Amino acid sequence: MLNFNFLTPDILILAQEEGSKSSLQSLIIIPIMLVAMYFLVILPNKKEEKKRKEMITNLQKGDNVVTNSGLHGKIVEFKDNNETVVLSVAANTNITFETSAILKKKA
Repeated sequence: MLNFNFLTPDILILAQEEGSKSSLQSLIIIPIMLVAMYFLVILPNKKEEKKRKEMITNLQKGDNVVTNSGLHGKIVEFKDNNETVVLSVAANTNITFETSAILKKKA
């Protein structure tokens, strides 16, 4: 038979206090993790997206660009209030893309 005589009220009270301390620590850790995630993930992504939007607004005819799919071409013209762009990818070959499909501008 099991003997639980060692579980005195003092030990039980200490166990409850430890349990409340650990739950309090858990509640403190969650906001700290959220703040860290904001600074490590969300903020850098926002900065990168801002730089990309700025690059897209500064595009001009004649710029060499790369699309999201890896297609290289030269900007021939903009259409639909700069919503679409026509790229020359080879002699007499033009392809129309959404401006948002441009990944980067080649130097």
